[in-house]
Amino acid sequence: MTHSTISVGTTHQHRVGVAVFAAIIAFSAYAGAIGLVSGGLSLGDVLTARLPFGSPVLGGIALALIVAVPSTWLAWLAWLAWQADSRTDAVALIVGILIIGWIVVELAFIREVSFFHPVYLVVGAALIWIGRHGAGDLRALLHHPPAHAA
Repeated sequence: MTHSTISVGTTHQHRVGVAVFAAIIAFSAYAGAIGLVSGGLSLGDVLTARLPFGSPVLGGIALALIVAVPSTWLAWLAWLAWQADSRTDAVALIVGILIIGWIVVELAFIREVSFFHPVYLVVGAALIWIGRHGAGDLRALLHHPPAHAA
């Protein structure tokens, strides 16, 4: 098993920042998802018609599953990383890629740019940068999956 390349002495402050950052991302994604599903967040008729099946409910569920849940996972792992959980960097990398992917797909569907799109592209890029040390962990996991005990 490989471990993160960040030294143990610097992980405490790093992990606190990652945990807070990921929790804010998760909170905003859950708020958006709840708003879309409940109808409290209206995209207007034109943008709603551009969503898959014209469904803000489906959009809200996708936002929760693709952005909010992985961000929550990252926040939790970063919190646990104080006890040397080395998965945080790899998950930060994955969540950054998911957020950027979400924005690209969202823009392909709605075809309008808002203030949030460049902001979340920067957020995704920041998470990729934060998680850059986890790329080796991901490569190792993909090439040598852990054996499960029988």
